[in-house]
Amino acid sequence: MTKRIVIIGGGATAVSALAHVAGAPGIERITLVAPGPIGFGTAFGTTDPTLLCNTSVDVTSLLAEGRSDFLGYLAAHGHPVHRDDFVPRYLVGQYCRTRYGQYRDRALARGTKVTHIRERAVAVHRLDDDTYQVELADGATVTGTDVLFCAGAEEPRLPAEVSAHRGDPRLHESPYPASRLRRLPHDARVLVLGTKLSAIDAALVLSQEGRRHTVLTSPSSTLPAVRTRLRRSAEPALGPGDWSALDPDSASFDHSLTRMLLRAVRRGHPSARALRARTGGPAATRQLDEEARLADEGRIPWQDIVAEVIDALNEQIPRWRPGAAAGALARHHTLMSRYISAIPLRNAKLLVAHATAGRLRVAPRYPQEIRRTGSGWRVRWPDGSAESFDHLVVAAGYRARRLTCAAGRLRIGHDGDGPQPELLPDLRVRLPDRAEPERVWVLGSAAGARHPIVNYLRAAAQHAAVVGAQIARPRTGEVTPYAERTTL
Repeated sequence: MTKRIVIIGGGATAVSALAHVAGAPGIERITLVAPGPIGFGTAFGTTDPTLLCNTSVDVTSLLAEGRSDFLGYLAAHGHPVHRDDFVPRYLVGQYCRTRYGQYRDRALARGTKVTHIRERAVAVHRLDDDTYQVELADGATVTGTDVLFCAGAEEPRLPAEVSAHRGDPRLHESPYPASRLRRLPHDARVLVLGTKLSAIDAALVLSQEGRRHTVLTSPSSTLPAVRTRLRRSAEPALGPGDWSALDPDSASFDHSLTRMLLRAVRRGHPSARALRARTGGPAATRQLDEEARLADEGRIPWQDIVAEVIDALNEQIPRWRPGAAAGALARHHTLMSRYISAIPLRNAKLLVAHATAGRLRVAPRYPQEIRRTGSGWRVRWPDGSAESFDHLVVAAGYRARRLTCAAGRLRIGHDGDGPQPELLPDLRVRLPDRAEPERVWVLGSAAGARHPIVNYLRAAAQHAAVVGAQIARPRTGEVTPYAERTTL
């Protein structure tokens, strides 16, 4: 059967999906549906050289297996980098854009037409002939035999306390594009809602020039940890038996997990100590300074198991009882996010310098009240003190578009009243009223309903490899979900 593939989305996940299906036999057409240019997306659309990837070149690749394809791209384009290096994010955007053109040409050489429709997809309908009709925001439609949902996290999350001020010129709903923050007055006082990766980007941009004073605040008041690399391990520190021995329903689960991870770290660093996460503004910047010094000395023993742990968690957690998995993730969320989403040493040093110079601080608590005034914002802190700011930047993350079931179709949006379809181990979806899965796959950040760590290009590339293997298989006599490889 001739296949017609529809890829919803235009970021790195969509390009990785194209890479894994472009060479498959029997594909008549591949249509990408995305309102913007292909290859950039939210994560890598920046052009600011200040903003680095928080993952090394080794795991920042559109292809999950083998030597980093991104490393090969950089070498071919005259960038002398090592697999451990953290490079500017705009280079990843250029890489994705270049590879898109190459994968498109490869498909064309095999007789597959590749087109890009610059519009937003809003729904997917299943037709009577077992094909799918993708509805677009302008009312047009595109049909296909297979749909790959690769829409990323693109809409900023606005905390409830500022959501009523959407569109306000003194409210910046996202740190991006960074050029907007650079244009703020050089003596502005800026409050950033967030202390994680996008907040770090905001702080680096805002503190770079003039006499601006920037304050980061979040409910945890915790900054990311510091690392010098994030690489795949040649020899795994943990085996399948280590993970299968964990019982998430056991009262001793947390202790067993901690011991297992510490044992893995100590295999290469016998003197390593257990990880900890301090909270509170001054404590957060002190810990940042301490971790930057340790990283400078090469004493970051945990960093070389992080990539392995991410892969293992994405594989193991879907097998746990949902309630136990949710509980474990909730208990360890702060610690996990600190170390999985750690920042490069270079960024840590810059932040420490800005804090030392008085240009940056981390608030010890989240505001009790944020009020718009005639000249900006007035914040009341939990200790009763108040502070005024000229501008407010939201760095509280992004909402991924998701699929919900409504009136016999899959609706695409950030919210939805209908139930979500079941996401199977092979990344296909199954509707509540149907026994058989659909030929609709979910990849990348949209797959967060099944896998806990998805904002990571390596995970998206693993998803694409799983889906690409299924797309390449002939459809004759298929009655059950097919997954040649479901280990993510």
